Amino acid sequence: MNGIGPTIGNPRPGCGLRVRLDSNKAKSLASGDYMCPCGHAEDATGHAEVEALAIRYGRHRRDDCPIPEIRAAGAREYAALQQSLTKRRRK
Repeated sequence: MNGIGPTIGNPRPGCGLRVRLDSNKAKSLASGDYMCPCGHAEDATGHAEVEALAIRYGRHRRDDCPIPEIRAAGAREYAALQQSLTKRRRK
């Protein structure tokens, strides 16, 4: 980690993605971090950086994590996301 992370889950934050957006108008106050059980961790501040962090988190879980169970769970979550995005909307 290299910056200011969110305070969600302190004093012992667990594994996963944590994002904090203090105000809808002040996009610069966004902060986020993630930690994987494999030990990989990152954090970011700022709205665009936090969005990119969330994307990197999903890609790490799906493609790069050395733990097979985490990669399988990431692949299932990505498949569910793709299905929900391509599903036809009813009027």
